[in-house]
Amino acid sequence: MSFRLLIISSMYPGYLTSFYKNHSEVKDLDYTKHHETLLNDSTEFVASYTRTFKRLGIKADCIIDNDLCLQNKWKEINRIKNATKKELLYHQVKEFNPEILWIEDFRFIDKNLLGRIRTDIKSIKLIIAYHCSPYNSVIIEKFRDIDFVITCTPGLKKEFEDNGLRSYLVYHGFDCDLLSRIKEGSSEAENSIIFTGSLFQGDGVHGQRIELIEGFLKENIALSLYLNLESRYKILAKKFIYLVNRLLTDLKLERLKDPFPIFEYINTPFRNYSDLLIKANWGPVFGLEMYQLLSMSGIVLNIHGEVAGNYAGNMRLFEATGVGSCLLTDNKSNLIELFDPAGEVVAYDNIGDCIRKAKWLLENREKRKEIALAGQKRTLNSHRVEDRCRQIIEIIKNELNMK
Repeated sequence: MSFRLLIISSMYPGYLTSFYKNHSEVKDLDYTKHHETLLNDSTEFVASYTRTFKRLGIKADCIIDNDLCLQNKWKEINRIKNATKKELLYHQVKEFNPEILWIEDFRFIDKNLLGRIRTDIKSIKLIIAYHCSPYNSVIIEKFRDIDFVITCTPGLKKEFEDNGLRSYLVYHGFDCDLLSRIKEGSSEAENSIIFTGSLFQGDGVHGQRIELIEGFLKENIALSLYLNLESRYKILAKKFIYLVNRLLTDLKLERLKDPFPIFEYINTPFRNYSDLLIKANWGPVFGLEMYQLLSMSGIVLNIHGEVAGNYAGNMRLFEATGVGSCLLTDNKSNLIELFDPAGEVVAYDNIGDCIRKAKWLLENREKRKEIALAGQKRTLNSHRVEDRCRQIIEIIKNELNMK
């Protein structure tokens, strides 16, 4: 059983900037070749899954809604002028005529657009959402107009179900195709611990992550940071929103916050990044460069965003182990279902425990390599993107049969 699947998604702006810097030739390509070049180059979720679905016999395609260059080319060849982002997405979905519409990026999606798509595009049998990040009441209301949600941790699955939404758990996975694209280099550095990722502030985001990293830096442990930080202007704006939030609460004027979902994210105080952290940051890395960096590192530090709660499931679990690095990760209630904390990864319970185990790993290179090899074996055997795509295909088939 096959079906036509269309994914509406986005890519990290940092990756897109890097892609266009390194592939200036795509601007002269037609839409199809340009789109193909982007997907073949990208290591991001939407690219890996689209490629894998196609390999498994699914007629899959995707829209990268924040790639303005690509989107403008689509408008030109289809002679669409002055279309809003919502209008453009409608025309793109109608042109592809999918049976399954998978929405990962809901920024330009609302109730009216979903209703119009269902009414006008008769081929569509299921509209599904993929969401594995902080959410607010507006997002929940959008999800009420789709058939079900796929998410990546048991905690989020339960939260969506508590909101009356049908939900499936599908963990992230590792794209094995990347191994052939990673260059072999010299052996790992003797004292190599890295953290790469975002440090954003707000409820359910990265407050604990910031605290952990600053704890490492104060201990003078050799930790290489490749961070995506918020600008000082964005932090100032969040501080202002927090103060307004507190003021409205103190004045018992909470009803004035209802039209502004941003208040749901900003209920805790904000502080600037420490000078120590800013000085230690080498800047963010994306795409294949990030995987190359992970593969050359002896130890990869991981800590989940607060939205994950007491459950493991972020992408770094599988990225780091997949390329053969030793993963030092926060201990979660379901981690044992994914990896053996006694031999495939190293799990810590708090900042002090993490620092102690990091020092132990630095002093025990052979044991570190043994854990890394065991972790990679587990990922390549059990946690591939192909495994996740097969799981999603079965979910879709079962849903279609129920209809």
